Amino acid sequence: MHNLIKTSVVALTFAFLAGCQNQIQSPELNQCAQQNYQCETTCEQQSSGEGLKQQVCSGKCVESYNQCKVQAERLGGI
Repeated sequence: MHNLIKTSVVALTFAFLAGCQNQIQSPELNQCAQQNYQCETTCEQQSSGEGLKQQVCSGKCVESYNQCKVQAERLGGI
């Protein structure tokens, strides 16, 4: 299960980065991506292996990233 989560996060990250290449580079969106990466890394460090704690933490990272992205798109006029 833990490997599935890691694989999903990596796949989403690559998909996001590929999408960024087709759009105007936005410092705001880049900052959102960096914050998400740091959040996910912290989740992995704080939880031991797979489990509900890891899933909840990762879910909060995704929620935070989505909110950041919406605000960045508003600011950037994307």
